Amino acid sequence: MIKKKVIVVLAGLLVIGVVVFLFRYRILQYSTETIIRNSLPSYVRVDKILLNPPEGKILLNNFKILDPPDFSYKYLIEIAEITAKYKMRGKTILSGVEILDPVLKKVTMNVERLGDGRLNIVDMRTVLENEAAAKEKGAVKPKKEDGAGGRKISDLIKLPEIFLLKEGQIIFVDRTMPRKPHVITFEGAEAKMSLKLDDLYSKVLSFSSEGEGRVNGKKNEIVKWTISLNPATPQLTMSNRFEVSGLDILPFEPYYDKYSPFVFKSGRFSGTLVFDFDNGSIGSTNEIHLSGLEFSIKQGYENALFWETSVQDLAKYFTSPFGDIVFDFKIKGDMSNPKFFLGPISKQAVASMTIDKISAAIGKATGSQQSSGSGAAKNDMERAKEYIDLIKGLINKK
Repeated sequence: MIKKKVIVVLAGLLVIGVVVFLFRYRILQYSTETIIRNSLPSYVRVDKILLNPPEGKILLNNFKILDPPDFSYKYLIEIAEITAKYKMRGKTILSGVEILDPVLKKVTMNVERLGDGRLNIVDMRTVLENEAAAKEKGAVKPKKEDGAGGRKISDLIKLPEIFLLKEGQIIFVDRTMPRKPHVITFEGAEAKMSLKLDDLYSKVLSFSSEGEGRVNGKKNEIVKWTISLNPATPQLTMSNRFEVSGLDILPFEPYYDKYSPFVFKSGRFSGTLVFDFDNGSIGSTNEIHLSGLEFSIKQGYENALFWETSVQDLAKYFTSPFGDIVFDFKIKGDMSNPKFFLGPISKQAVASMTIDKISAAIGKATGSQQSSGSGAAKNDMERAKEYIDLIKGLINKK
C-alpha cells in the first residue's frame, strides 16, 4: 500500500515537473510581466510585455509616459516598440531582471511650452518627485504578488543608462507666440541618449543626447545636436549645441525677429548654434552662413541709420572670401529679457561698412565746403559723427 502511494506521489511529481518544463516560458513570462507591471510608476503605460527566453530578449509594445498636468498632449513620450536583451540577476525571476542594450523604435516626444513659459519636460520633474513622495507616505504600495518585499524598484529591474533611438519624431509646440502656437518638428531622428536615475527611479539625475534629424520632415534640412540637461537646479540648466545644414530661415522667424534689423523674405542657413542655460540665464554664441537671401531693413529699427544702404551693398560687407554671407551673434542675460550682441565677424563687417560710410560722408562734406554749401557740409559732418558713435557702441559691446 505504501509502495503504491510512493509511486503515485512520484508520478504526480513527474507530471508536475513535465508541466512546469513544458510551460516554463509561460510561467517566466507571467512572472516577469507581473513584476515589471507592478513596478511601473503611475505615469507610465505599456500595452504588451513579451519575453523570448531562448534568445534572452524582451519586447515592450506601445510604451507611453503621461504628460504633466495643464499641458495639451495626453502623452509626453510615445514609443511604438522597445526591444532589449535581459538577464536574471539570480536563480529565479524574483531576484530581479537586468535590461541590456535597449533600442527605442518609432518614438514621438511632444515638447510644449505654455504661454507662461512653463515647459513640460521641466514640469515632469515635479511628477516624478510627487510619485516618490506618495510612495514614501504609503499612498502607493507595491502589490503583494509582485514579490518586491519592500525592495527598491532598482532591485527588481536594473535599467541601463544608454538608450538608442530610431525613427524618432520630436514635436516642439511653443504657445508663447502672440497669435498662434508655433510648431517645429524633428523627424527621422536617430540618437543616443544617456539617462541617469536615482535608486528609486523617481528622479532624473542627468540627461544627455547626441543625434540628428530632419527639420519639419524635409530631407535636405538636417540638424545634428548635442544636448545635456541638469534637472537638479531650480531653473533651467541645459547645454545645447546644434550643427545645422540647409535650413529654411522662415520657420525660425518668431525667435530671431525681435533681435534682427532685417525682415527676411526667403533664405537658408547653415552653421553652429550654441544655447547654454544656467539657472534661467542664457549664454548663446552663434555663427551662421546664409544663402538665397531676400531681405529688407526693418522699419523703425533703433540703428536704422547704421543700416541705411542697399541690400546688395549691405550683403557685400558680410560676404566671406568663399562667397557665403556670414553672420554671427550672441544672446546673453535673463531668459525673460535676453540681450542681442553682434559677434566678432559681424562687428568686423559693420566696422568696414561704417568706415566706408564715414569716408564717403567726410568726402561729401569736404566737397560741399569747397562749393560753399556750408549747411550741407555741416549735415554731412554730423552724419559722419553719428556713424563714428554707432561703431564705437557696437565694437565696445561684448
